Amino acid sequence: MLRDKKSNGYSKPPLFWGLSKAGAIALTVGATVMGFTNPPRDEYVNYASNKLATEIRQSFCKESKVPDFLSNLTEDLIKSCEKLIKSQRITIKELMDNATRRQNLILFSFYTTEFRGNRYQTLGAVGNFLTFPPEEINKN
Repeated sequence: MLRDKKSNGYSKPPLFWGLSKAGAIALTVGATVMGFTNPPRDEYVNYASNKLATEIRQSFCKESKVPDFLSNLTEDLIKSCEKLIKSQRITIKELMDNATRRQNLILFSFYTTEFRGNRYQTLGAVGNFLTFPPEEINKN
């Protein structure tokens, strides 16, 4: 005798059930990867100090338009400026470390650095940093 599928105990789960299990597994794996690759504070301090050193170098250690007879002097000043920045790497790192707050949200970190009247906010996730445009700090 032939029986109906319902009566023989066989029932196929709906497609949604299989997709939701796959989605849950993918979310778990993604969250685990993000948790393990959340960059620590030291990496952010290195990142921020490198950005600051680059900005200083671009602002102050650049060639200016001077007469030809002073060009050697300008080159020497530029080299001296770059050496000064390199020699102050530890000081720049300490400055960035002292000016930064970290919010560790396990999957990612949110860094806020207040420096020279500006607030810099950076998102650290998956071993990378994304810095948002600075906003001016209003001190009333």
